[in-house]
Amino acid sequence: MLLHSKGVVLQSFKFGENSLISRVISEERGLISLLSNKTKGKKNKQGNFFQPLSAIQFVCYLSSKSNLHRVKEITYNNAVTLSPESVPVNAIRFFLAEFLSKVIKEEEQNVNLYQFVEQKLQKLNSNPTTSTFHIAFLIELMDILGIQPLITPTDKYYDLEEGEPSVQKPNHPNFFNSSELQLYRKGTETPEGLTKLERSNLLNMLITYYNVQIGGITNIKSKAVLEVVFG
Repeated sequence: MLLHSKGVVLQSFKFGENSLISRVISEERGLISLLSNKTKGKKNKQGNFFQPLSAIQFVCYLSSKSNLHRVKEITYNNAVTLSPESVPVNAIRFFLAEFLSKVIKEEEQNVNLYQFVEQKLQKLNSNPTTSTFHIAFLIELMDILGIQPLITPTDKYYDLEEGEPSVQKPNHPNFFNSSELQLYRKGTETPEGLTKLERSNLLNMLITYYNVQIGGITNIKSKAVLEVVFG
């Protein structure tokens, strides 16, 4: 059986001498693992398509015996502008690809999630990027995943484990205090006004929040590069 779908690449790994295994958010099947050829030089037909956050269209053979599906045909998704050769854009792409690979775990169709990622990728590739693109992305992604915290200007604490505001300081380390809540609101309302230190602090807050809500959001290697580029 053949699957025709659009997708956004998250990660790729070498498999044997001449193949790649790529984890892709697909429009039709959600998270899917694709097996593709990895040839060299001018004859490379597939390898270049599987860079982090590449927007692709593909046809693959759906396997009934494993969750690994061999690619039959592949091209770029023409609805999404190709990523420019830009250090800031590449830093954001690599960070978001690594982050999404840790956040997205379900192998089932989620059209809203796919469309959100595709639309944001189009915006990143076609418009001049800013130092807060990734922060806005993570905040908006919370709505898609249904984990957006409900925070009001009068809240003193937000208990991450309970997922609700708290009048008293929680008896554990997973909470935001009043100054952090103020920073979070600034990031949602006027992200372009964030200072370098505020961007760094807010990014750490968001990663902490995702880790408490979803788990496994640790050791993001591309984060260090991102902060150097936008330092």
